[in-house]
Amino acid sequence: MRLNILRNSIFRPRTPTPLPVKPLARRAMHTTSSTGIPTIDIGPYLAAPDSPESRAIISKVTKACENTGFFQIINHGVTPSIQQAAFAAARRFFALPFDQKAPLDAKKNVGMRGYDVLASQNYDAGLLPDLKEGYYTGIDVPLTDPAVIARRFFMGPNVWPSENLLARHEFREPAEAYYQAMLKLSRTVMQIIARTLPYGENVFDKFVENPAAPLRFLHYPPGRAPASAGGGVKPQFGSSPHTDFGAITLLLQDEHEGLQVEDSNGRWLDVPPRPDAYVVNVGDMLSMWTGYRYKSSVHRVINEGGTDRYSIVFFLDGNLDVPLSPLDGSQPKGGKAITVEDHMVKRITESYAKK
Repeated sequence: MRLNILRNSIFRPRTPTPLPVKPLARRAMHTTSSTGIPTIDIGPYLAAPDSPESRAIISKVTKACENTGFFQIINHGVTPSIQQAAFAAARRFFALPFDQKAPLDAKKNVGMRGYDVLASQNYDAGLLPDLKEGYYTGIDVPLTDPAVIARRFFMGPNVWPSENLLARHEFREPAEAYYQAMLKLSRTVMQIIARTLPYGENVFDKFVENPAAPLRFLHYPPGRAPASAGGGVKPQFGSSPHTDFGAITLLLQDEHEGLQVEDSNGRWLDVPPRPDAYVVNVGDMLSMWTGYRYKSSVHRVINEGGTDRYSIVFFLDGNLDVPLSPLDGSQPKGGKAITVEDHMVKRITESYAKK
């Protein structure tokens, strides 16, 4: 039933129809502030997790999670060559003509793998669909696996362009190498976050086992500033205001600005791109586990610079059977705990099913 929802809802072709702009869309379009997003060097933690320097890192991560839920990390162990190869692979794929990308459409593939068509997603029905296209990969799960047979969320084999279009070394191999680096880094970040909490450093061990963990290449074509929309024209973002659904997100930006985070005062904070840094942000799941002490903040992408913008985003959505109830044992909001899979199916369906 869950996959039927996904197949019949999130991937149904749709033509946007005029709807009233919801309060989220009415928030200030161009009110920005100098960044309040900290940059944290995690190199000392990788070298010696129990050192005094590592305890200072854990303290900084705690404050960032409580403030906006966003921070950048440097000296993370992912080599520039792996990053650059992944960006080059993304650019090669998105440069293909649409008729060569379309056969890889994720709606036709088990487990939501493949090409995410331009303007197929948005997070608010009062807005035009997001001006972005993407490509999903993940842990490669064969069609014979029980999780795939049961049609569980994001479980399936990866799909790749024909080698007549892109040779293995031009797309598949750099994507796979980058994915493994992200899987490792995400577990390290979750270990650090576990140590910011009073529940033991193994509190997320089950969550990171056999995870749903999408990797998404993203391309944002040039677009006008949403604030310029007028005369009855609905705004269009590169990525409309939203919170992330999973536990944490690891984002690698290219050199172009565009990512903004809304703070508690309703101001939009720019997150400047750094080639040596990953943007880490708290998602809805981690916020739920901490009783909303850790912030899953609204953020958006505006690409108004007249150039193409690329990013690579890794979502740690985790083990599908883990419950999303507060770690302190208190009652979850609404009185009943849902699972990771319940939550992800609902949120993904909502973001693709608007008409």
